[in-house]
Amino acid sequence: MTKFKIVNYLKNYYRKKSKFSIASDIFFLLFILLILIPSTRVEVVSFFIRLTSSAPSEMKSEDQFLIPEDTKSWSITDMNGKQIYLTSLMDDKPVFINFWATWCPPCVAELPGIAELYNKYGDQVNFILASNESVSTVLSFAKKRQLTELPFFQYTDVPAALYSESIPTTFLLNKNGQVILSKKGAARWNSDQMNQIIDQLLKE
Repeated sequence: MTKFKIVNYLKNYYRKKSKFSIASDIFFLLFILLILIPSTRVEVVSFFIRLTSSAPSEMKSEDQFLIPEDTKSWSITDMNGKQIYLTSLMDDKPVFINFWATWCPPCVAELPGIAELYNKYGDQVNFILASNESVSTVLSFAKKRQLTELPFFQYTDVPAALYSESIPTTFLLNKNGQVILSKKGAARWNSDQMNQIIDQLLKE
């Protein structure tokens, strides 16, 4: 009896709705289902974050700051196990630092845009994509996503000047080590606005 009532209720419910409304309901239910499945959760959430991400903006001049001397000695490790100090990457080039993780949907969402930015400016800007995950986890992720060309690094500690309680967090430093852009959350890094910011840095 209960089953019959449910079927009747659904028939009456959808009889009153337009085809567009029915399609919207189906889409919403499918979205919820995909969110609940662990294997598809990151993919689905990342896709929607990518659609809604906006271009980052340069900080106001009064908010920009030079990184302290102790921050320049921050050490990170590349995927081959080589230890590198931040100061060695500040060789008269701007530096793009992104803190991320493979399990973080906003991080995953913005990586394709970062990859496009890297492909365009990788010879003129030093990129650091820093994760505290294992090398095997990062490399496996990069291979699956066809992002093996990106300069991934592993870190353990983060200096206070670059510390954030959330990821993704991104910093852009000019050639003098001044932070001119700080962004928490996903952004559209392959935007015209970002290209203009970097082009201006390269002229300085």
